[in-house]
Amino acid sequence: MRKTGCLLLLILLLASHHLPAQSVFSVQQLSDDLRFYQSKLEQYHPDLYLYQPKEKIDGFFDSLVRSINAPMEEAGFYRKVTLTSNLVRDGHTLILPSDSFVAEHNAKSRFLPLQIGLHQGQLYVKMNYTPSMMIEDGTIIDSINGIASAEIIAELLNRQVRDGNHLSYAYWILDTYFREYYSYVFGHPETYDIAYTKNSISQHLRLEALYKDSIYQYRKNNYPAVYADDVRSKGIYLNYDSSRSTAVLVIKDFHSDILKSEYNQNFSQTIQSIFHFIDSLPPRNLVLDLRDNQGGDVENGVLLLSYLINRPFKVVQEYNRVKHGKNVRCGGPSPGLHQPNKIQFKGQMYVLINGGSFSNSVIVSACLKANTNAVFVGTESGGNPNVLAGYAKELELPNTKIRVEIPTKQFIMTGLMSNDGRGVIPTYEIDNTIDDILHQRDGQLEFVMRLIAQGGK
Repeated sequence: MRKTGCLLLLILLLASHHLPAQSVFSVQQLSDDLRFYQSKLEQYHPDLYLYQPKEKIDGFFDSLVRSINAPMEEAGFYRKVTLTSNLVRDGHTLILPSDSFVAEHNAKSRFLPLQIGLHQGQLYVKMNYTPSMMIEDGTIIDSINGIASAEIIAELLNRQVRDGNHLSYAYWILDTYFREYYSYVFGHPETYDIAYTKNSISQHLRLEALYKDSIYQYRKNNYPAVYADDVRSKGIYLNYDSSRSTAVLVIKDFHSDILKSEYNQNFSQTIQSIFHFIDSLPPRNLVLDLRDNQGGDVENGVLLLSYLINRPFKVVQEYNRVKHGKNVRCGGPSPGLHQPNKIQFKGQMYVLINGGSFSNSVIVSACLKANTNAVFVGTESGGNPNVLAGYAKELELPNTKIRVEIPTKQFIMTGLMSNDGRGVIPTYEIDNTIDDILHQRDGQLEFVMRLIAQGGK
């Protein structure tokens, strides 16, 4: 599947340069942009009415148009248009600020100098990007600039994409990109008043906002082991524990182009080499780590599955697109039955998933769940294993230039009748603790190893 809709957010990579101040748009311009977006959703999106009836979506757009009663800048309009994410509930339907908005703020605005994480409905400090490290990593934050953490989370989640009727993907996105999405909704204050509780005593700390180049420098200075150049240098790799007869296969991405450009790896060659090595051992257990894997090329998923499923299998039952207002059958990647590879892993398989397991990584997970006795460990996947939409069309709203990505092709993996709007539910639901995260411990993988030590499933 194309990498459109996978949050390798280009907004984080745009070059910085000085741009004029943001324009103010008229009521008519903003209304026209909303109607343009609505019309393109109706024209292209095959899952537009999967979770909400047409009447409700039409009514919501009508209410948004009515709510625009004065001119506003892009930031204010972005806060309005992103409210549609809670209605469409499709993780591949992205709404991002305009290129000029992002570039201007990357160049000229200052940001929160903390990496904030979300854990069990709370905000906490993951990393401190200030010169004096004035607040400890792991600190639970009660409020930012007088707004309670629960309210901040609710405001951000209400505007965040999700895949179905759950928020695993939305939580993962905010846990990963909190600083950016916070700035889109709450702006760029010069200082941040952080309220937190320590030893049962409420405390306050005021932090000066920093430019991004300063944040990145302090990040490197304060956490040299985490951000060393050689850390995470491979997108696909295998670790083997001979004492447990267990191989751990990590696949960070299924995009051939990203694996090539970011990690200098070829998916097919790497996977073939790994499974020849596995076959030479062979281990009794295989742990497949698909956490934080945003998806990618379906063909790569099929190749992986051919080593893991010992009978002919399908990854997608059918593909559909919108034609004259209705979904009709169409072609798609890797249709029909696929044959197993001559080399097969024959032991017990465990699959690690979380809210960042999305798109093609969930297609792979759904196929494994249907065709093997794999044990799933972690948290609910961000992507939907029954139906999703891909092959996004990239557009700009005519006036504000806000970027939108609208899927054009529906993938049905199990059938619409099976769709409950949930992700892949793990056999064992295990989340890493804040302490695990801060100390680079993998509590989920450790749980799998304990299962294996105790004799398996």
